Amino acid sequence: MKPTARVKIKMQDEKRITVVYQAIDGYSKTGSFTSLESARRFARQWVGEHPEFGSDYAVSADGVGKVMVYGVSLRTLFPEAAP
Repeated sequence: MKPTARVKIKMQDEKRITVVYQAIDGYSKTGSFTSLESARRFARQWVGEHPEFGSDYAVSADGVGKVMVYGVSLRTLFPEAAP
């Protein structure tokens, strides 16, 4: 009897959410997530719960940093801050 073949799940097969943080001093940090809650927690850590929205980014209240997101909209990431 042959052993059962194992199926490998590739990360590309899962929906990924990428959040990129950039600060005015040049510091940046990127996170890649499979859950909306994890991506939201990462983004809030950097720009707070109620950032200001630009065209394709969210800026912290103090203006020091911004996040850009790929895989979902900013309004999905920050529903309570959406106008």
